[in-house]
Order: sequence, then C-alpha cells, then structure tokens
Amino acid sequence: MASTSIAYSIGSSTMSCSIFEDRVSHFAALQLDNGLVKADVLPELGGKLWNLWHLQRDVQWLWHNPYLLLQTLQLGASYDDNWAGGWEELFPNDAPGEFMGQDLPDHGEWWSQPWQWGVAEDTPERVSIRLWRDGKVTHTHCEKWITLEANMARLSIRYRITNLETEPLYFLFKQHLAVAVTPVHRLELPGGKVTPVDLGFSTRIGATGPFDWPVACGKQGESLDLSIFPPEREAHREFVYIAELPEGWCGVRDTRTGATLRLHFSREVFPYAWLFMTFGGWRGLYTVVLEPCTNMPKDLNIAFRQGQCAVLHSNETLECEVQVELS
Repeated sequence: MASTSIAYSIGSSTMSCSIFEDRVSHFAALQLDNGLVKADVLPELGGKLWNLWHLQRDVQWLWHNPYLLLQTLQLGASYDDNWAGGWEELFPNDAPGEFMGQDLPDHGEWWSQPWQWGVAEDTPERVSIRLWRDGKVTHTHCEKWITLEANMARLSIRYRITNLETEPLYFLFKQHLAVAVTPVHRLELPGGKVTPVDLGFSTRIGATGPFDWPVACGKQGESLDLSIFPPEREAHREFVYIAELPEGWCGVRDTRTGATLRLHFSREVFPYAWLFMTFGGWRGLYTVVLEPCTNMPKDLNIAFRQGQCAVLHSNETLECEVQVELS
C-alpha cells in the first residue's frame, strides 16, 4: 500500500487527512481517511464508493451483495444481475430502452465504466480525489471530486457534467447509495409525498397515493409506516418516489445505538428522492437504497412528457454537490 499523505494519530485532538492506494478484491482502491471517516473508492468500477466507515462507531454503512463478487462489466450489462452494492450514480437514465431515437443501456453508462483519477488536494486539513471520463452513450464530459476535511464526520462529492453536443441533452441523474440495514434501523426523511413506483412490485402498499411520508395505505387498507423495516423472513419489498420534500436530505438511523447516516442534496438539482427497499422480498436481499434524483418517474419518455426530466443545453454544465454526514 502506497501512502500519499501524513497519517493521523488516533489519540490527537486534531486528526490529519490522508490518501492511500490499496487493492479491494483485485481492483485498485483509493482510501480517503480523516480519523473520523474512511472511504474506499474503486475507479475501475464506475468510480463507486465501496466502503464508508464511521470510525468512532466502528460502523461500515454501505451494503454489499453477499451473492456477487466485484467484477468488470461491459456497457449494457444487466444492472440487477450484476449489482454488487456500494454507492454509485446513474446517468443518463435508469430504465433501459429507447429515448429520443437512442437505445440507452440498463441503469445508464457510469456504473459499468472505468474512470480516470488523480489527487486533487492532499494536505493534513483536506484530501480530495478527482475522477473523470467522457460519455460513451452521451457526448458529455463528466467529473467528480470526493473529499474529506479534517475533524468532520462528513464526505462530500462534487459533480460536473458538460453537454458537448449541439443539441439539448435530456437525462436522469441519480444517487444510488445502498445502506447496510437491519430491522432495528429506521428510514428518516423531512416529509414529502409518497407515490409507489409500481404497485405490482410492492408487497405492502395497496394504493397509488400520494401519501404523506411516512404513512401509506396497506393492502388491506391499514396504515403502513414505511420508516419501519420488517424482518427478513417476511420477504417484503417496496419502491417509492418522494416528491415535495420540505428539505434536501434523507437518511437511516440505528435505533439501538443512535448511529445515523444522512445524505444531503440540493432540491433544485434533486427535487425527488426515490427509495428502493428490499427486506428479503427481492432476490433474497436486505437493503435500502437512498436515491435523490433529478427526475420522476424513472421512464425518461414519461418524465419528458410530464416536464419532469433534467436537461442540459449545448455546452451547458451541471455542477452540484452531495454530502453524507455520519453521527
């Protein structure tokens, strides 16, 4: 393992930041560490975050699929069949299919493609790596900076997406943060209106809504609190959109320990938060995915017709930042 910065002292009041180069399952990994948070980034695998440790609580928050190994994939591979977990982003689409005369790959082009990288900043007070790549499906230049600052239990990711085409680019951009949860965890949102993505997928929600978060209408007309996670043996699953968020955040809390992960985002960029929840009811997996998104619904054609689709005009750039705060 090669270090590119000064290591911290656990017992000191001020902890220095550091960047290390390492390997995770035979893939290059960049490890950012500030003594409070430690994160592993995999540039070869979509530039995803693979581990996100809150060191003081000894909690690794990101979910990993227990049935799949990390592997390189070709553009257009099935997302569901190869979803290893972690925190990644979807661009320029979610559902595959034709949009404006173009055949878009499953869950977009970022997650399956390698990213170039370099150290953007490396001081005891702040470490940051920059990752970049050009689109294969879209004529875009995409960049992201992943940053830790000293004495903050917070990780920031800043994005820059530039449309290099002469025509407008209509697209979806979404976070996809899979959280390692158990039945003692709870979903936390500031409020909003809940609409199921597909009632046929839901095992507990029984009406189209919208509902006021967190209570939906169950299959038998009962009140259903979506913030509470059922046991795995009950094999439930839900997928919902949250609109009209009063504030730009969503998160998960451990009711036993109080440990909390909260993802902050701009409502101007991400006016919707999608929540994918499988409690053993989808492929036997148990996780919740936090998905702040530019669009609703996931079908680009429908979002475009409804005026709820993101757009970049020729040579226009989208710049935004998300932050995950651990406590």
